[in-house]
Amino acid sequence: MVDSLGPRLSRRGVAAAFTAIFLLRLTAFYLGDVTQSLSDTFLTRLIEEGTGAYFALLLFPLLVMAERRYPLTDVHWRANWLPHVPTFIGYSVVHTTLLWGSRAAIFSLAGLGLYDFGRLGARYFMESSNDLFAYSVFLGVMTFIRVRRSLVNRELRIADLARTAAESRGAALSVRLQPHFLFNALNSISSAVYESPVIADEMIGHLGELLRHALRTADQPEMALADELDVLHCYLAIINARFGERIRCDVQVDAAAKSMAVPSFLLQPLVENAVRHGFVVDYPSTILVRVECDGTRLRIGVENEIPSGAAEAAVPGADLATTRDRLRLLYGDAHTLTTLAVGRRFEVNISLPARPAPAPAAPCPAVQHAGADR
Repeated sequence: MVDSLGPRLSRRGVAAAFTAIFLLRLTAFYLGDVTQSLSDTFLTRLIEEGTGAYFALLLFPLLVMAERRYPLTDVHWRANWLPHVPTFIGYSVVHTTLLWGSRAAIFSLAGLGLYDFGRLGARYFMESSNDLFAYSVFLGVMTFIRVRRSLVNRELRIADLARTAAESRGAALSVRLQPHFLFNALNSISSAVYESPVIADEMIGHLGELLRHALRTADQPEMALADELDVLHCYLAIINARFGERIRCDVQVDAAAKSMAVPSFLLQPLVENAVRHGFVVDYPSTILVRVECDGTRLRIGVENEIPSGAAEAAVPGADLATTRDRLRLLYGDAHTLTTLAVGRRFEVNISLPARPAPAPAAPCPAVQHAGADR
């Protein structure tokens, strides 16, 4: 079977290679004649080496077809050696015959008399040694090109599989994250329905906005920080409607950072984690969100209060573990995520490469919630 993955060869490149061989052999043999004080040999050497090189170039496609039909790199390379034997014999016989006929004609046309080709039968054996060397070199070069191309293709396939696996795992983490938030949001709405239907209605409206953002960025691993802040404000609106002044969130963002790329749904689970820990304190709790950009790095910090004496027991939750996995898949070693519990404060600090955000996804149509007409 012909191997379609054989080495791709440029016609100009092959012609240049044979021309280089021709010039090198012409120079070597002519200088050899000069060192032996032989005169008027340049034209003879020119005809001999020119016909030798360019008739080999003419027959080169035969070698290419043989290499592609019987490559020496697959599991059957030992068996594939055998078909190259008759191929080489045919190549050498045709090459030598062409040399004999062409040199005789060119010598006659050039006024050099008869070309002494020697005993033709012995000449075939003599030329076969040169042809064997040339055939082996050409076959070796094509095999090297094939092996190199195979290794490059394998590396590309491995990289593609790794990227696909990372994207799939990132998507799985996002899918795991969003239902987790939705469950908590619906729990909060359920608690508010009987206490204050108006507040519950407001929360449903904000939840609809949040889900609209989620649908718009479902296939985007990254989004602009400005869009991520819109998601956070929708979530904070739900929290404010539910808890009022018991939880406050102070968001401080550099203007230059708003156009930078961040993972989709990065801030919301961090703030949700802060709400869960901050709500257990017995006085109004403040959450601080800071985003700074120094040109090369984007630094994100989320701080919240924790009960007195709880610093030693503060353990990052499932949201933080999911966020850590997503950051590792997206940025590898180019990011850091650290947590710190000191006194009555718990901090999450993230550092990411500062780079422009991708083009935004098409917006989903806004849907008014039930209280919009009241």
